[in-house]
Amino acid sequence: MDFTELAFRRVDDRWIKADDYVDWANELLECGCDAPSIWELAACRWDAYVDPDQVERLFISSVIELGFELPNDWYAALCAYSSSLCEKMLSGVTQPWDCLSEMLALAEDHNEPYIHWIWIDLSSDLEPIERRGQGYVRFNDALDLKNPDGCIRKVAQQFISLCAMPHPEKFPWVWICQECDAISDKSTFTEISVCTCQVCGAISGMRNLRYFEHREEFVKRCAMQ
Repeated sequence: MDFTELAFRRVDDRWIKADDYVDWANELLECGCDAPSIWELAACRWDAYVDPDQVERLFISSVIELGFELPNDWYAALCAYSSSLCEKMLSGVTQPWDCLSEMLALAEDHNEPYIHWIWIDLSSDLEPIERRGQGYVRFNDALDLKNPDGCIRKVAQQFISLCAMPHPEKFPWVWICQECDAISDKSTFTEISVCTCQVCGAISGMRNLRYFEHREEFVKRCAMQ
């Protein structure tokens, strides 16, 4: 368990044991960390009784010493943890399909947060044609869907960028205008990916952010601002 998962579990009010913090500290030691607070926290594994209050104090000391930040916001913690899973996959620690499975599990466990619809849509697009339901809309045609591993990696790279920047509420279930940045939450479950902006009148100005290519445009525009 890495720091982002610990941080998310704390904010998510999930059951987390004192031993989880101790295991985290020992994993850091194995990776070469020599912070005194980490040594002290890791040493709790030898105690006959692991005192949760003491572990909490040592954990907070470790966070401060290492310069980490504990998110107070559930959504920020979710994005940080999800991004960490993507980074592990991109670095080769885990496999693409494992990453996709973890993202779908997070979505299912937490009532499908909007940001995770990026992964739900991708999973649907990677399904065999015969499994697709009536009225199916494909949002990732810009990717080579015949190369699932490559698709997952590209979506993971995009997802990390999106989590690191401000994005509209209900993202990606929104439309955004390329010209005036107007946002609309009209239905995005449609084969229509662009339309005229009702605010500034730009023809084809509104982009449906369920579509991979329009999220790519969004990332590039935000990076330039």
